[in-house]
Amino acid sequence: MSLDLLDSLFAVVAELERDGIEHALVGGLALAVHGAPRATTDIDLLVPAADIDRAIVAVKRAGFPFEALPLEFRDGMRLRRVSRIESGETLTVDLILADPPLAPVWDSRQLYEADEGRRVWVVGRDALIAMKLQAGRAQDLADVERLKELDR
Repeated sequence: MSLDLLDSLFAVVAELERDGIEHALVGGLALAVHGAPRATTDIDLLVPAADIDRAIVAVKRAGFPFEALPLEFRDGMRLRRVSRIESGETLTVDLILADPPLAPVWDSRQLYEADEGRRVWVVGRDALIAMKLQAGRAQDLADVERLKELDR
């Protein structure tokens, strides 16, 4: 993919921080932080529900101009998707609303230092596992198994 996932992540994080919007990395990139990398083509961030409109503005400022309609999954998880298309490729930022059922996941956030002095808040490993088990999709269950293999 010619769209650089990590550079895009840190551009989004910079805009969220510029506006004082708390966030936490979840999904495939959070798996990598916790030692179980897998291929992913999107950025998943947990944000407070009260800040979702401001977060969308910040993500758009980071170069993601296309906003989809709100989504709600069977497990009650709600998200807002913002994307960019470049050279025929799409990169998506999924902003997952930190509703009350996700409070324990939100409370597990930890600050991680990345290369070149870049930082990102990431949900804790156990909370990531709980979130993925709750979702119960095939990829989420496979992710949980990969994280648990690290304990063996």
